[in-house]
Amino acid sequence: MASFVRTATDADLAELARIEDKADALFTERFGSALGHGAPPGAARAAERGYVLVVSEAEHGPAVGFVHVLEEDGIAHLEQLSVLPAHARRGHGRELLEAALDEAAERGHTSVTLRTFAEVPWNAPFYASAGFVETDPPDDPFYRALAAAEHRLGLDELGRRVHMTIDVRGGMTMDAEAFENLVADELDRLPDEMVDGLENLVFVVEDRPEDGSLDLLGLYDGLAVTERGNYGMGELPDRIIVYREPHLAQSADERELRDEVHTTLVHEIAHYYGIDDQQLHELGWA
Repeated sequence: MASFVRTATDADLAELARIEDKADALFTERFGSALGHGAPPGAARAAERGYVLVVSEAEHGPAVGFVHVLEEDGIAHLEQLSVLPAHARRGHGRELLEAALDEAAERGHTSVTLRTFAEVPWNAPFYASAGFVETDPPDDPFYRALAAAEHRLGLDELGRRVHMTIDVRGGMTMDAEAFENLVADELDRLPDEMVDGLENLVFVVEDRPEDGSLDLLGLYDGLAVTERGNYGMGELPDRIIVYREPHLAQSADERELRDEVHTTLVHEIAHYYGIDDQQLHELGWA
């Protein structure tokens, strides 16, 4: 069955509460009662900071499901995902989820969180199959308020609630130690004529640049040898910094990661020598 995902229109918003109430009725079979609260109006959801997407089975057709993501102070939190039971098991929920994650990434978020029931098949197991992992909730007023609201509604009495997170930056994961070993390995692979002349220089691995961005892969922190003069006598060493998270965000696998690290090392060493990109190619280093 085809899924057409779009930003909710005013007409879609009028249907959200009905969709959510019908979807929540499935909890009656699970817990012996529904969740005990009526769904908020769609207009109320749209008035909150964030975004609402709907899915239909025909282009411009009536909504059969929706996803609502809250945004607050850099947080993207999936507050609700509901699909009409009559239209369930057709892939609409996953299409909504993927669209919501793509939208979060486009808006500059690095991760999306949610809270859900651990043991309900269409809750935590569904999200885990999409890449969400169970994590401890951050000690943040936003998440404390969510947990308090769940307690007031009695949700925590119906079953174990979990906090889950997914990284939406793309790329791959690798811990700091493994990444440092990879950088050292790639440094050993560089041509002797490139590294033999390095003096008073250290290589450092850091998670991110100071501004927290994922755009900068590396940095030469120092003076090129062409500008040093008598520099180096008792001076602190200059540094080449390789940033772990930006490299991982831009790499789909280890082969791509090694290529990116190699390029970063070559370019930053070139800065040490005062070499520009054209000279790099002439020397066969890039």
